[in-house]
Amino acid sequence: RYQVGPVYRVEKPGPGRFREFYQFDFDSVGTGSMLADAECCMVMADTLEALGIRRGDYLIRVNDRKVLNGVLERVAGSGALSADLSLNILRQIDKLDRLGLEGVEQLLGSGRKDESGAFVPGVGLEPSQTSVVMDYLKVPAGSRREVCNALEAIVGESKVGQEGVDELRQIDEALTGAGFEVDRVVIDPTVVRGLAYYTGPVFEGVLTFDVTDEEGVTRQFGSVFGGGRYDNLVSRFTGQKVLATGASIGVDRLLAALRTLGKVDVEATTAPVL
Repeated sequence: RYQVGPVYRVEKPGPGRFREFYQFDFDSVGTGSMLADAECCMVMADTLEALGIRRGDYLIRVNDRKVLNGVLERVAGSGALSADLSLNILRQIDKLDRLGLEGVEQLLGSGRKDESGAFVPGVGLEPSQTSVVMDYLKVPAGSRREVCNALEAIVGESKVGQEGVDELRQIDEALTGAGFEVDRVVIDPTVVRGLAYYTGPVFEGVLTFDVTDEEGVTRQFGSVFGGGRYDNLVSRFTGQKVLATGASIGVDRLLAALRTLGKVDVEATTAPVL
């Protein structure tokens, strides 16, 4: 299934990142096979290359929410984490690109001072709990198989964590069989995806070339594609269990990237504004 529609989000605008934007979406509905999730990664990679984004200027990053849940189970130990605390831990992990390992470690503990000097309270984990998360975030980059082996050791005996690692292994097997190597698709434990309805594999398509923002700061363009498996979403509205996975691409953000690369004629894309 393919669709296009407008989206509005309250967030800080940036290069190619707007509060109101259009996105194209594709989904595979009715199957729990990891072949569908692997195909999502392939579609993302092939789409970007078809639009003229060279291999090496993008990367598809894959993770599994079940692996993250396995890490949370290890953090909880013999107890249990509240839903709010679990979500808060995931939010801190999601800040790794911006704050680095030290910043995330501080926010998992007592807190840190932000850029303005104001103190930001942390999650309040014990050092032993924080170390579990930090070991997870420090999994070295390597082949997809090597990353899966490292994740398997970290989730330990967590059943849900092991399920997540097994799903990543199935995705790796499908990608390898189709010729999609780590120069196009990698397993990245730091991918969280903010929406709470993801139930398994999650993926992001990021552009890795540098751009200069409106303040003259050089940085990477970042994510243009995103998605994952959402097996429980349809049941919230119909009560019927429908397995599904998919991803969407921000049209406005992608267009800004293509303009940066000189892939589109700016004059040809202008339109009257109401």
